[in-house]
Amino acid sequence: DFPDESFDTVTCTLALCTIPDDRAAVAEAMRVLRPGGRLVLLEHVRSPVLPVRLGERLLEPLFLRLEHDHLTREPLDRVRAAGFVVERLERSKLGIVERLTARKPQ
Repeated sequence: DFPDESFDTVTCTLALCTIPDDRAAVAEAMRVLRPGGRLVLLEHVRSPVLPVRLGERLLEPLFLRLEHDHLTREPLDRVRAAGFVVERLERSKLGIVERLTARKPQ
């Protein structure tokens, strides 16, 4: 365990999708970040493109079984619910990868 408000930046790359309680993981990032600290995420997410989204839904049970990997989570919702202020959000062309930068309020 790290002390409260002990980091300036928390990064997470393709890991929230495998953490059973992703809400708790985002809350932990909020706890350990200093006020004004930055959270940077790169995650695969549910695609807004219907054929791709259907493929994700079909593949997710297999990925969960083999890799414990959720393909259709929405980190943006978790980040906002935890109280972060989203500064930047980018998605790949098919919308399956999302880069998110957010700040802990002062």
